[in-house]
Formats: sequence, C-alpha cells, structure tokens
Amino acid sequence: MTPSSPTSDQFLDDCSARLWAAEVACTPTALLSSSHPELDVSDAYAIQAATLRRRGMPAVGFKLGYTSAAMRAQMNIDQPNFGVLTEAHRLGVDGHTIDRGRLIHPRVEPEIALRLGRELAGAGHDRASVSRHLDAVMPALEVVDTRYPDYRFTLVDNIADNSSSAGFVTGPALPWQEGFDLGAVEVELRIDGQTVDRGRGADAMGDPLLALAWLAGFLAERGLAVPAGAVVLTGGLTRAQPAERGQFVEAGFGWLGRVQARFG
Repeated sequence: MTPSSPTSDQFLDDCSARLWAAEVACTPTALLSSSHPELDVSDAYAIQAATLRRRGMPAVGFKLGYTSAAMRAQMNIDQPNFGVLTEAHRLGVDGHTIDRGRLIHPRVEPEIALRLGRELAGAGHDRASVSRHLDAVMPALEVVDTRYPDYRFTLVDNIADNSSSAGFVTGPALPWQEGFDLGAVEVELRIDGQTVDRGRGADAMGDPLLALAWLAGFLAERGLAVPAGAVVLTGGLTRAQPAERGQFVEAGFGWLGRVQARFG
C-alpha cells in the first residue's frame, strides 16, 4: 500500500481531519463515500479512531447507533454500529442547557445508558452475563449532529463520523439490580410539552443488555473490551427529532425516571 493509496494511513487520517474541521467550524462536509466508494467498515473505524486522537481526550464510554429498527429505517442503515464518547461528549446532567450554536443540525433521541462496574470482555454474552458487569442504569438524551449535509449518509460515512455523536445528558443513576427488565421500559419523548414519539427498551436489539452484549462481541473481534466505569448509550428508542434553539426536551422512562434538557 503506497502513501497515495485511497486506504493508506495518511489518506484515512486526511479523512479524519476533514470531519474534525467540519465539527469545529460547525459546517457540513461532503460524504466521504461520494468521492471514495471503496472505503469499507474497517477504514471507517480507523478514521473514527484518528478523530478520537485529534480530540485529545480519553474515552469515557461508547454510543451505539442503529440498534432499533425505527432508526435503521429512518436513516436507511442496515446494521448497528458504535461511536466513542469522551468527556467532551458529556454535556451535563438532568436539566442542562445545550449550546445550539455549537452544533450544525442537531437531533435528539431518548436512550437507556448503562454504566459498567467491571470490564466486559469477549463474545457470546447474554442478558445474565452482561447484568453481572453492571453498576448503574440511567435515563439519557443523546444529541446527534452529523457532519454531513441533510442527514443522508452510508453506514461507512456514519461510522467514520463517530456515529454522528455530539453529546449526551443523563438523568439520575439507579444502582443496578439483577431484576431490572429494561426491555419493558416504556419511553415517551416530548418537545415543548408535546409528545413527539414513543418507544420501548426492547427497541434496542430486543433489550439494552443485548445491545451491550453486541458491543462487547464486536470489540472482542478487534482485541478490545468495554472497560470498567464506561458509560454505554445503548441506542435510540424513538426516531431522532430535530432540536432548535429555545426548545425544551424531556424523555420519560417510567420507573427508570426522566431526563430533561433545553437547547439555548
């Protein structure tokens, strides 16, 4: 592979630099796949990793993308993926005001967040084995903000763009208990007091614990694991909704609680 090869390390780093510049300038950039259709999923995760290095912050967790059929249908994506969360993505806690001016075209979605008490490694996990690794569960709002125009992209484009991650807000954490049934959690997303969509915990690959099991298996193929202390956003449970300046967003999760944020 030569330095000028479309999948050389230098080329992949150049793609990362382009996405990073778009994020910093709050200006969308053209799809990577439009000029380089040869890029594959492995290339996309390499671009994502290069952008993480540019951010210069350690990872604090992961966000899962397209774990729900509703989100895959909305965005024409055929499989789940993940992005890496850093401290910069931790926008605040319940009631936080999010700076809309630092985003391009944000959308918001309700998610169930899991915090690990100990490392989760390897493939083949089920609900029971994942459950033994958890420390807490939280209601969450994820803010997504693709660096591409019009929310139209391929799976590869989306992975390279860190699965469109822009940040998250969490509600109060509940200490994890083995009997929690996250698949049965009913979710309601409201904007300015109006219900805009509903979902269930089961919309994340049948159960958020199974979504986390998928992540552990996917990382294991790459010699990685989900570390202790990591926060994992297990995937949007409704369609992502556009968020405008001045809007108040609230998601209710039944017994799990609720989380609120305002776009300022």
